[in-house]
Amino acid sequence: MAFGGFRTNGGPTFYEAVYIPWEADLTTSGLIFCFCILAFSFYLILPGLVGKDKLYTFIRITVSLYIGAVILVTNFAQTWETAETHTKTKYKAGTGQEVNVTIGVNIGFRGVNITLKGDKNQIEGETINYNENFNWEGLQGRLGFGPFAGHFSQQFRAAQLRGLPLPILWIAEYFTLDGEGIRWGRFYRQAGWYSHIILWLAFPLWILSNILFFVLLRYGAYFLALTGLAMITSNIIWATLRNPLDLRIPFTAHDVLDFSYGSSFWVCLVTGIICIVLGIIIFLVDKLWPTHAAVFFGVDVLQDSENILVEEEEEPTTVVGTPEDGSSKRESNGSTDYDDDLYNPPPPSPTVPDAARPYAIKPPGGRSYRTSEHRLTKRLQRPRRREPPPIPQRATVADDDDDYYQNAPAKREPKGAAKHVSIGNRESLAEETFDNAQPATI
Repeated sequence: MAFGGFRTNGGPTFYEAVYIPWEADLTTSGLIFCFCILAFSFYLILPGLVGKDKLYTFIRITVSLYIGAVILVTNFAQTWETAETHTKTKYKAGTGQEVNVTIGVNIGFRGVNITLKGDKNQIEGETINYNENFNWEGLQGRLGFGPFAGHFSQQFRAAQLRGLPLPILWIAEYFTLDGEGIRWGRFYRQAGWYSHIILWLAFPLWILSNILFFVLLRYGAYFLALTGLAMITSNIIWATLRNPLDLRIPFTAHDVLDFSYGSSFWVCLVTGIICIVLGIIIFLVDKLWPTHAAVFFGVDVLQDSENILVEEEEEPTTVVGTPEDGSSKRESNGSTDYDDDLYNPPPPSPTVPDAARPYAIKPPGGRSYRTSEHRLTKRLQRPRRREPPPIPQRATVADDDDDYYQNAPAKREPKGAAKHVSIGNRESLAEETFDNAQPATI
C-alpha cells in the first residue's frame, strides 16, 4: 500500500524518537551550517581566478569565515566551563536505589546544561539518559522560587515537580543559592552577561575589518586587531567575574565535579590572539612592502594611502618672445611667467629623492606617484599672476612724467625699418602727432 509506511496494525504513522547528543544544539548547529554555506559559496569562485590569486583568495576567505564563526558559535555555546565525573549515587527520591552514572556539567553565557547517563540494564524497563538545560537569562529576581523569582529558580522548581533524578537537582540547586557569599548563580550570570556584550562587539568589528581590507589595508589591520582585543576582553571578563570562589560539587569523597575552562573559552582566546597578531603583521607588511600587501589582498597600491600625489615631470622652459618692457618671457606647462619678482613665486624648495619617499613608483608615461598632502592638484595650486600694467603711450605723456618717459626702455624696431629719432621738444612732438593723426572711422 502507498500509505502503509511506518504504520502498525492500521494505526496512525508512528515515528521513533531521535536521540541526539546535547552538543547538537539547534542554534549552534544552525550557525555552523550557515558559515559552511558561505564558505562553499565563496569557494565556487576560485576556479575563475588565475595564478596565485586562487591561493590568496582561499586563505582570505578561510581565515575570515573562521574568525566570524568563532565569534558567533562561542557566543551561543555552553562550553565555557565544563566538569565531568563518574560516580555511584542515588537515582530518584523514594526509591533508595543507587546507580552508576556519568555526570557532566557545561556552563555558558546563558545557562547551565546537565547530563546524566547511566550504565545499561541497571533499572528494568528504564534507560538512564537525561539532558536538562537551565537558563538564567533575564533579571536576577527575588529570593525563593515564587512568581517574582529569577528564571533559573523557577525552572528548578518545575524540575522538582517533574521528578527529575536527584543528581541533576543536586547540581542545579547550587546555582539557586544567593546569600552569605554563596552566589555562584549570580556571579556566573553577570560574567555571562558582560562577556556576551563584549563578544557581540567583536562581530561588527569583524565585518568592518573585512570591508576596510578593500578600502585601506592599514585601517583593516586596525579593526582586525580590535576584533581580537574584544574577544580577549570577553575571556578576561569571564575569568574575573564568574566566581570569586571555585565551584566544587561533591558526590562522594573521591567523586567531585571540579570545573575548568572549556573548549569555547580556549578557542575564543586563541582566535583573539591570532587576530591581534594578524593585524600587526598586515600593518607592518603594508608599511614596509605595500606592493606585496596589495597583491595579496587584490587591491590597488595607490588607493592604500591618503597621501598619494600624481606629479607630472617638469617640462623644459622655452623663451617664446620678448615683451615690450624688455623682460624675458617664459612659457611652462601652459602658463606664462615674467622675470619680475613682483609676479613670480619664490623658487621651489629642493625635492626629496625618490629613493627616500615611500610609495615612489615611476611607471612609463612621464609621471611619478609620490606621497604628499595634496592629490592631483599641483597645477591648480599655482598662484594666479596678474598681467603687468600697460606702458603709457608717447602721445599721452603728462608734464609730470618726463623722468618716467626718458627712463622707459626703447621699443625694439624690426630689422630694416627706419629708426625713430626722439625729439627733445615735447611741444613739437605733440604738434607732429596731432598733424599725423587719422580721422576715426565709424
